[in-house]
This record gives sequence, structure tokens and C-alpha cells, in this order.
Amino acid sequence: MRPSEDGPGVTLERTIDQLRRSISQLRGAKFVNTFLEDLKVSGVTSSNTNLSRCIILGLGSPSNSIHARLQLSLAIILLEHFGLTFSALELYDPVFTPVDKELVGSLHKIFGCIVDHPNQPNKFYYTSNGSSEESTLLTREECDKCAGPDAQPTKDPTFWFMPHCEAVLYENVLKANWENPSVLRSHIFLGNNFQSYTERWAQRKTSKGCPLHILSAANILRVCVRIKADGKTAPHELAAFGDTSVQIIGGVGDVSLPAVESKSL
Repeated sequence: MRPSEDGPGVTLERTIDQLRRSISQLRGAKFVNTFLEDLKVSGVTSSNTNLSRCIILGLGSPSNSIHARLQLSLAIILLEHFGLTFSALELYDPVFTPVDKELVGSLHKIFGCIVDHPNQPNKFYYTSNGSSEESTLLTREECDKCAGPDAQPTKDPTFWFMPHCEAVLYENVLKANWENPSVLRSHIFLGNNFQSYTERWAQRKTSKGCPLHILSAANILRVCVRIKADGKTAPHELAAFGDTSVQIIGGVGDVSLPAVESKSL
């Protein structure tokens, strides 16, 4: 799919304003604050993780989609939660427009750096200080190395921000990292709840296309924290985050993960 073009009236300034408003909207949303608190209770915090990368895939176009802006807003809020800077962000979506690409390269200028709050322990805030901590816009080839059919192992502890991606992308990432359990256990996945795939494929595990690594992962999760967006949540928020969870593979150290029969999606 070729990158989309920007429509009439779509500008970087307008998109920045929309993104700021969606971040403010989520900061005040009860389900987001509940989600962040649930992460803390589950031990998923900056002090208990060792993340160095945040790879965002399948976001959509923030300049054209309110759902994409809400998802990017949550990603920015979670950067705070994990104590990461914008230099940790790596993004790709084939539908990114020229404005979207400019936005990705400007996030560090728009929001500054995430630093410790001087008066509130374990709180963070943005400060504009001319930082060069720029986000990375991935190429299609670089994206394929992360989540394509021939994906390579990701050696650094990584936060995979993949809300509502196709099953094949989760499957490719898990399969590529399955033989390195100690590293895979340091990865954090935000995306469709793996248990949903278990239910969906319960009677079709031998069928072609069954995401076997997802099904195996669903049975051995150490952490599964669901975003509790429900009927009381605004429709756009529900569409952006329904059936979305933070998930971490369980087990200890280098202990092997369950063997998974290799099949192609």
C-alpha cells in the first residue's frame, strides 16, 4: 500500500493541535487512569522494566483519523509511565501521509523531553529544551525486519505498541523471538488480547493460518492488563482501545518456551 496523500485543510499545525487535545482528553479519562494504576499494581513500571525501544506499528494516519490520534496519545502517555524519551520511538504505517511523517519527526520538539517532576516523585512532565531526541520513522524494509514474515530477533527490551494490528504481525514478532526466551520475556506487548485469538481459533488449531505462537503465548502470560474501555467510554475511545491489553510472556530467565509447530499464516 502506498502512503496516503494529505487532504484539503490538513496541516501539521492543525494535527498538532488535535493531538494535544486528544492527549488532554485521555489524561482526564477514567479508563486511562484505571489502566495506569492497574499497570503499577501489576509491577509494570519504569522501575520494574528495562525498556530501551518502543516500536509502534499499524497506527493509521494521525492527521486523518481520530482513532490514530488517540492511540498515539496513549503511546505518549505510556512513554511517561515507562520513563522513555522520544528517541525510543520507532514508527511505521504504510498509510502515513507527508504531514504524519513530519509529525513523527517533530514529536520531540512539540512535547520536549520527559523528565522527573521536581515536586512529585514518580511523576513526569514535558520540558522544551531544544532536545535532539528525535523519533525514528521506519522504512518498510526496517519494519519487515521487526514484524515481517522473515522478522529478525529483537535483542533489546522492547515495548511493542500494536493496537488492533493484524494477527500476522503479532505472530511474526513472537515467532522471531521465541527461541530467545529471556529477551522475549523482557518485551511488553500492547495490542489485541491474545486470549481472544485462543477463543477464535479454539476449533481450528490445525487450520492454515492459525497463529500458533499467539495461542501459546496466551497460555503463558505473566502479565495481562486490559484497557477497560466499555459501553461507558466515548465511542471513539472504545473503537481505539476495545479488546486492548498490555501483555508480558511469563517464565524464568532462559528457560525454554513451549515448542510451537511451525506453520505459515
